[in-house]
Amino acid sequence: AFSIYLHSHHKRPLYSHSYRSGNDPLSSTDSFGNYVSFTIWHQKKHFNAWRTGDAFREAHGGTSLFAFVTTMVSSAMVLTGAPKPAFYDGLLQQSLVPDSVPQTVDGWRSVQADGANILPAESFVAMNQFFVPMENAAAFEQRWAGRTSKLKECDGFVSFTMLRRDVRAKGHGIKPMGEEEPTYTSCTVWKDRASFDGWRNGMAFKEAHGQTKKESGGGEEKKEKPSGPPLWSKPPVPVFYEGTLVISSQEGA
Repeated sequence: AFSIYLHSHHKRPLYSHSYRSGNDPLSSTDSFGNYVSFTIWHQKKHFNAWRTGDAFREAHGGTSLFAFVTTMVSSAMVLTGAPKPAFYDGLLQQSLVPDSVPQTVDGWRSVQADGANILPAESFVAMNQFFVPMENAAAFEQRWAGRTSKLKECDGFVSFTMLRRDVRAKGHGIKPMGEEEPTYTSCTVWKDRASFDGWRNGMAFKEAHGQTKKESGGGEEKKEKPSGPPLWSKPPVPVFYEGTLVISSQEGA
């Protein structure tokens, strides 16, 4: 059981963070935010322990009133609106053990940031937003669970998770999920954009999406029709991010 914690941000053109790929990362026109902090926990109880502990308080302004006010003022200068937290249950998780992990200082990355230039990309994240009615949720998950995945065989693959929105989560800043928000999101992390493009243009992508199937006699490939009708209320929406300030355990995601 995995728990995923996301924070969407609308940022002013001042500082840098993980940002939407293909958009101007310093613009703020996207309704879901142009930056997202994305944290994966092994279990929800581990996240709850962090959220109620000293590490959370220090990350969000410290334990003193002065530190808290300073953080709020800094945020107001950078953001055009309040962050939007969202929680997901992680399904069908698969990942590879990383060859190395970024070094941290007191639990956080120590990088040079000048406030004028965005940080270099350290990973590439491809997501598909699915709008699945609750009555189709079980069938949607069954269809994904029955798929054959060859992601681990692809160069540059880091991790995959199917995210299911936790609509029961409560807390500061959490609002009821709107009809325009996805109920499921597939999240695949790649070493870089080139690795993602290599997968998308290769046979693993075609096989995963039912585009081709070889005849048993070794003849030409033919298109294979998707199994069953769509289970979503509208077509999936792809979203791409460039990741920076990556922190990982030795075991990976």
